[in-house]
Amino acid sequence: MIHFEEQIIAGFYNRIMKSKTAADKPIIIPAQKIYPEFTGASKDKKEAFLEAAKKLEKQRILELSWEKHGKSKSLKSLICVDRKKIFKLKGKIFPETTAKKIKKVERSLNMFDESHDCRKLLNFIAKNLTLPEIDHGIDEHTFSDLAVLIKSLYDSSHNGHNSLFLSSPYSLLDGITTRALSIRLYDDPTQIKNIKSMFTRILTRAKKHGMHVPDFSFIDGSFPETWISGGISLHFGKNKKPLINHTGEMIGLSLKTITEIEKISVIHNGIEIIKPTVLTIENKETFYALAPCKKYTCLLYTGGYPNRAVNALLRILSNNGFDFFHAGDVDPDGILILQELKKTIEKPITPIGMDANTFNKYRKHGRKLNHSMLHNIRLINNEIRSIEGIEDLLKLIESTGLGIEQELIDYGYILTKSK
Repeated sequence: MIHFEEQIIAGFYNRIMKSKTAADKPIIIPAQKIYPEFTGASKDKKEAFLEAAKKLEKQRILELSWEKHGKSKSLKSLICVDRKKIFKLKGKIFPETTAKKIKKVERSLNMFDESHDCRKLLNFIAKNLTLPEIDHGIDEHTFSDLAVLIKSLYDSSHNGHNSLFLSSPYSLLDGITTRALSIRLYDDPTQIKNIKSMFTRILTRAKKHGMHVPDFSFIDGSFPETWISGGISLHFGKNKKPLINHTGEMIGLSLKTITEIEKISVIHNGIEIIKPTVLTIENKETFYALAPCKKYTCLLYTGGYPNRAVNALLRILSNNGFDFFHAGDVDPDGILILQELKKTIEKPITPIGMDANTFNKYRKHGRKLNHSMLHNIRLINNEIRSIEGIEDLLKLIESTGLGIEQELIDYGYILTKSK
């Protein structure tokens, strides 16, 4: 294929991949868009371009549109009338044919009935795949493999209802690793990871549309955990004994364990505390330093931005009536972490040591913030800005370009007050 034919084919291929028009509708591209240098090109190059366009027209791939200039005429636009031939010339499978095959496979599934949420999810995927997603490897076979994986996740993690997934499918991993499961399902140790990579975007869109989507994060080998301290009791289902932390020691909890917690209660001298409190702490060094603190019922380590284990535990604490306080870095990211925590717990949270007084006390030890960190200030919403002391702190950060790391801050006064 000569140079101009390749350029024309590439132009229409790229436009088709971005187009939302129906497959039977023509796609029109101005000649100037295909070949921007056309107007100022030499006579030989113009003739070569026109010859390539006319050749594709003879093959019934394109139609050419002309405009008159007195007695002469010039090429106005190129119109694609056969998308399949464009893909054939590019050496690619026509994605809209694949899309039809995927829809046919979805209609033939018998592992879930029509009203099942898993079936609704697969139906959404089949109908809403984009052409680039199909072009990057999704086909009727990988779609079938996805359905098999969803069925396995549902069978291992559903909670007795017809359609819901648990918040985490870690029960699937009891006695088997992800790669071993991939061999069991597909006789291929990498196929589960491949499926997750291919379908991540469409699954994200499905979730935004209210679909029940299983948690595929375990595929990445990520096993979130966190630490909590304080005199609390963790109550589990399935007749398990509660974990009672009589001495308030630091306890490491995995996401899998957290998902099994049904209730968190607080015991003090045998009497349940009516208004329990939790202090969330951004950095581990500070968490270890404050672990003996008795001012708050318990302390929870967030590890920077909260992971899924932290978020799961936050929701349980919130549902069990805990009041929230937070101590973190005195910089834009520290305040954004406060914002993330508030979004998760859906109730007020009081910052500790995140104010202008703390900033000024440690200003000479502050670190210079780069542009991207300062730019993050724009992401802080009005609800967080309205918390007492936050707006004044943000003005100081912007005017000085400095931030204070939490590990520099002396919280000894909390321990003193709690004794």
